[in-house]
Formats: sequence, structure tokens, C-alpha cells
Amino acid sequence: MIIDIVIFGLIWTAIYALIGLGFSLIFGVANIMNLAHGAFFMIASYIVFMLTAQAHLGLLWAALGAIIFTIIIAVLIYWAFIRPMRNAMTQVLIITLALAMLLEQIVLLVFGPEPRYVPSILTGGVNILGVRVTEQQLLTFFIAIILIAVVWMLLSKTNIGRIVRAVSQDAEMASMLGVDTERVYMFVMALSAALAATAGILVAPFLTVTPTMGWSPILVAFTIVVLGGLGNIWGTLAGAMIVAFAEMITSYAIHPQLKDAVTFTILILALIFKPNGLFSREVK
Repeated sequence: MIIDIVIFGLIWTAIYALIGLGFSLIFGVANIMNLAHGAFFMIASYIVFMLTAQAHLGLLWAALGAIIFTIIIAVLIYWAFIRPMRNAMTQVLIITLALAMLLEQIVLLVFGPEPRYVPSILTGGVNILGVRVTEQQLLTFFIAIILIAVVWMLLSKTNIGRIVRAVSQDAEMASMLGVDTERVYMFVMALSAALAATAGILVAPFLTVTPTMGWSPILVAFTIVVLGGLGNIWGTLAGAMIVAFAEMITSYAIHPQLKDAVTFTILILALIFKPNGLFSREVK
């Protein structure tokens, strides 16, 4: 059982870090609490299902199409709903929650409540220290780690990353120096949606695709942000590891259906005892 917890804990750490990183970016840079982040995760899964099962596209083309479609939705949401009230966090919180519920209802009307299934990119499996792990799960782990490394390099080693960091630290000063902050916010929104969409696409083959599947990721993402702090990739990884291993231990030792409860408990405890985050600057 311990080996199972370690192996699957690491796999879900990578997945949760991918989800949490996107949420942390848009929150840390643009101060947007985007509760529609989990809906992007869900939409991408359904688009992959639609393109593979109905349009008969290959999985790679379907994945690319799902990411692009999700980014377009995210940018439109930012431009139409978030941008006009971006400085009012409460209103943004309410509108993104409403949009998440609206997107869920649209998917429910289009696809129905029945669970949907997405085929795996890789169909085999391997034994790791006696634990059966599918090749799709291993692929998900490695792609997630690679994408996290790419985002870290983008933010720390490129001019785009320096501009994003400048805006996150002092948007007004960056604007005075000629930075188009709205373009930066839109870029970060698109990147955040792409990370959520990629996570949804990767896990869809070994999860049940349902209209409500976006709520658990947003709880996980928010918990990771509280634990790891804003804009801190290493803090995001640490927060994702805490959540993933807590869920795995609970699933194996008590019951799988309690994993969301343990995540919510971690969130409450973190807000009470470590509201500034374990690894980064203050989270308000």
C-alpha cells in the first residue's frame, strides 16, 4: 500500500501542480480569483471526447483543438466579463463562479449527464515495484513535469517572463514604463487556461468525464495557492505534493470518496494557521 501511495501520489502531484500553477499565475499577476478555472479543465475534456468520438480526429489533433478552443473561451471571458470589473475582486469572484456554473449547464444540455469516456493516447501498462501503472498515467506525469519546467523557464529566463513578473509586482509602475498591462493579463489568462486544459486532456482517459468534474480541481487549485503562495512555482509543487499525498493516504487508508473532504480540511487549516502561505508572500 505504501508503494501505491508513493507512486500515485507523485503522479497526482504533477497533475495538481499543473492545475494549481495556472490558477496561481492569473491570481498572482492579475489579482483575478478565477473560479472558472476548473470549468476550463472540464471543457477541454469534453472537447477531446467530441473530437475523437464524433469528429473521429486523432488524439493529438483533438488535444490541440481542445487547448485552442479553451484558450479562446478564456480570452473571451476575460475580455467580456472580467476586464470591465477587474479591480473589484468580489465582483470578479461572483462572475467567474456564475460563468463556471453556466458552462457546466451548457455542457449538461449538449452532452447530457451520462459519463463520457476518452480513449488513451497510450494503452499499455507497466509494473513499478509491483504496482500496475498505465502508460497514460506515466505520460501524464512526464508531460506535466515538462510543462511546469517550461513555464518556469518562460517566467524566469525570457523577456516575456520578466514583463509578467514586473506587472505582478507593480502594475502601475510597469504601465508607466510602457508595458501594456492588459495584454499581459490576457496572455496570463490564456496561459492559465492552457495549463488547465492540458491537465484535463491528460487525465480524461483515466477519469470519468462529467459536467461536474471541474469543481474538484478548483478546490485543489485554491488550496495549493494558499499553501504555496502566489507566483511561486516551487511553493506550488510543494502545495500540490501535500494535497496529493493527503488525498492518496485518505483514499487508501479510509475511503476514496473522502479525498475532497481532506483537501477542504487542509484549506481550512491553512487559512487558520498559515494564511500567508507556507512558502511565499502574503495571500489576501
